[in-house]
Amino acid sequence: MRTIMHLDMNAFFASVEQRCDPNLRGKPIAVIGSAHRTVVTTASYEARKFGVKTGMNKFEAKMACPGLIFVVGDNRKYIDTSVRILNILKDFSPKVEAYSIDEAFVEITGMSALFGEPAALASLVKERIRGELGLTCSVGIAPNKLLAKLASDMKKPDGLVEIREGDVATLLEPLPVGELFGIGPKLTAHLASLGVATCGELGRFPVSILRERFGIIGERLTLMGQGIDASPV
Repeated sequence: MRTIMHLDMNAFFASVEQRCDPNLRGKPIAVIGSAHRTVVTTASYEARKFGVKTGMNKFEAKMACPGLIFVVGDNRKYIDTSVRILNILKDFSPKVEAYSIDEAFVEITGMSALFGEPAALASLVKERIRGELGLTCSVGIAPNKLLAKLASDMKKPDGLVEIREGDVATLLEPLPVGELFGIGPKLTAHLASLGVATCGELGRFPVSILRERFGIIGERLTLMGQGIDASPV
């Protein structure tokens, strides 16, 4: 049985800016581009409390949070920090997949002898990142990448959630299909038109109908509804 960890940095760009400039810590900030007409790429959690979201333009963001501080993003900072995070992860496993600049999957199967149980290993990772980089992350642990990504989204910020094999069916039965990574709003709407709203319903739905409606991904959708994902790290 595999054990996969998914690491998702919390408000990454904004957190890096707050780490680099102590005057920004604890304040509502929004990272934006350098162009005159630009949108929010990341908002700090202090700003999110006021409703500031990724994709808002500057006017909308300022309306939501009058005290909002705009910071022009610096990709060099973020890339450097991302590389440092990946190097920390490689100290815990040789199988590390950089999924995006602020997300990574780590295969930790068989690492218990070195670092303890999966949750203990994840705690060590979080401590290293916090201690060396001054940043927090949310971590999900599960038997595969699909469920690990789901787990990391379940408790933010600074969360740690483990989904065990025996809990998968109970967890997925009432879970809205849109909560699964890879099922966006459009696909959610298409599934709803078939009467499929939850992962449990998706996993039981006739695969022949899904294949006819969605093509080759129909079978993949059935597996996703059942919490099955064989993709490697």
